[in-house]
Amino acid sequence: MKYRLVVTDLDGTLLDNEKRVSEANIEAVERLRKAGIMFTIATGRGERAAGPFIKLLGIDMPAILFNGGEIYDPLRGPVYVRYMEKDVFHLVIDHFRNSEIGIVTFRHDRIFIAGLKPTHKLYLEREKVKFERLKDPAEVDEVNKILLVGDVSLAVKMMAELEGKTGVRINYVQSDRFYLEVIPDGVSKGEGLRKLCDILGIDRQSVVAIGDNMNDLSMIAFAGLGVAVENAEEGIKRAAGLIVPANTEDGVAYLLKKIIDGDIG
Repeated sequence: MKYRLVVTDLDGTLLDNEKRVSEANIEAVERLRKAGIMFTIATGRGERAAGPFIKLLGIDMPAILFNGGEIYDPLRGPVYVRYMEKDVFHLVIDHFRNSEIGIVTFRHDRIFIAGLKPTHKLYLEREKVKFERLKDPAEVDEVNKILLVGDVSLAVKMMAELEGKTGVRINYVQSDRFYLEVIPDGVSKGEGLRKLCDILGIDRQSVVAIGDNMNDLSMIAFAGLGVAVENAEEGIKRAAGLIVPANTEDGVAYLLKKIIDGDIG
């Protein structure tokens, strides 16, 4: 089968450990397009943090943002959006506001932080994004996601306590060593990829998806070919049909060359 679309995660997959895209990866994306195959990204990042990479890679088709909560067209803006349920939003905010865990909220291209904590500094040093200060993290309650920053094992434990206390199921996923993302019910990269396939009018079997972390699992399972980079979590590697070199060794470029050369598909 000839693959028609390649979708890649950013952090830990296309980006190296310094959050850069190598020249080899950029050149491979250009060659893939010239071969008539579409290319886009699927990331937990929102519009502001993903925007520079969309521009750098020359992506002119919809991208999957907020772990599937938004399909974003660089020319038209959001073409599909899911916001967090307000009752869940407030439950999470109230549960974590006095903890050591940093709370970051997102609405499209805006990033909000209230009461800077040491863990917020960890996020800001790594991501280098502009944000808006709030007096209270609940001030903006129509958001795409909540990012909990810090000790993820503690955040998961606290989330389980919240679910046990309230009986409310909360959709959350680890996207990085220090990040736990809370997203709308039913949202995932896999569902985002399903929506993108509907928009593009293509079959899932014609899609290649590549990632490294557990928030990539659903899209790797959904795609016709799921691929893991060598540095991926073991659960991702077990689910993938192919493992390529690590993010620091141009694993995406390796994959794209294989597709272009007809060694895959």
